[in-house]
Amino acid sequence: MSERLFDPHGILEIAEDADLATIRRAFRRLAMRWHPDRNPDPDATARFREIRAAFDWLTGDADVEGGDDEGETPPEAGASDRHADIELSLVEAMLGCDKPFVIRRQRPCDVCDGEGSVALSHTRLCEVCHGSGKVRTTHSLEKCHICGGRGYVQRAACDQCAGSGEIVADRTVTVHVGAGMLPGEVLRLKGLGHESPGGGAGTLFLTIRLAADDLFELAGRDIRVRQPVSMLRLIAGGRLSIAAPLGPVLIELEPGQVEGCELRLNGKGYPGRGGSLDDAGDLVVTLEPCPPEHLDEAQRRSLAKLEEQLQRERATHFPRLDDWWQAYLASRP
Repeated sequence: MSERLFDPHGILEIAEDADLATIRRAFRRLAMRWHPDRNPDPDATARFREIRAAFDWLTGDADVEGGDDEGETPPEAGASDRHADIELSLVEAMLGCDKPFVIRRQRPCDVCDGEGSVALSHTRLCEVCHGSGKVRTTHSLEKCHICGGRGYVQRAACDQCAGSGEIVADRTVTVHVGAGMLPGEVLRLKGLGHESPGGGAGTLFLTIRLAADDLFELAGRDIRVRQPVSMLRLIAGGRLSIAAPLGPVLIELEPGQVEGCELRLNGKGYPGRGGSLDDAGDLVVTLEPCPPEHLDEAQRRSLAKLEEQLQRERATHFPRLDDWWQAYLASRP
């Protein structure tokens, strides 16, 4: 049996002089990426086993078959905490909501009892040295650390957990978000973090994020919206429905807003903490004039008749237009 080239440093994507902490960090990073429970790639299981074999080779820990935390130093305070984002719609954030949130957790594999390996009924060729008992590295020919130079193994990585000793166990919890929480604020949920070695679990910190909204923009606690409005309504004034996140708001529009305007509806914006209206922001509406289109003949005649009536008193109804013509006529010889 010929020896194969085995490059554990290359597999773990680290330098040859990497220290133990670097090796462990590289293993954890690649194991998270290639764990078959997380990665649907059909080659994920084989890739994960190769990563595990490289880690065992470099750490000299071939007899240890634990989970992702094997060999790690005890976690520092807060190491078992979990940080994630929770995305809300604008309406959910304004009113408050109970939101389902999926927590992805690891638990010991029930096939191998968390050991990561299972006893074989028959010996099997070592997957690293292919039965030769030796492995050619980039520098020399060495005895295979995985099988101890025997060329065969009596235990193998568990197929259920791909040798990690753990499987993914999703848990869905219902998170209550109070009304009026702003993006960037954090919910602190004790006992929903990572499991700590000493028992119990850390804290889950959820940062509030707002999903993009096609119409409304949050600025502090003000809500901004650009709303198209009939040019004729802007000229005539009267009742106008203003779009707001929780439903239309009816206002009385002052006449004569020919070029559109910005309206500020006090207290109609984003509520204060707990849904307080006393601390609510404003709804800021930019009205954008829309001229009428696709008029029929009767409608055009009606507008033309109105135009003629107004032009008879041009100085009153169109003062800017009248001033322009007066200046023009005065400048002619």
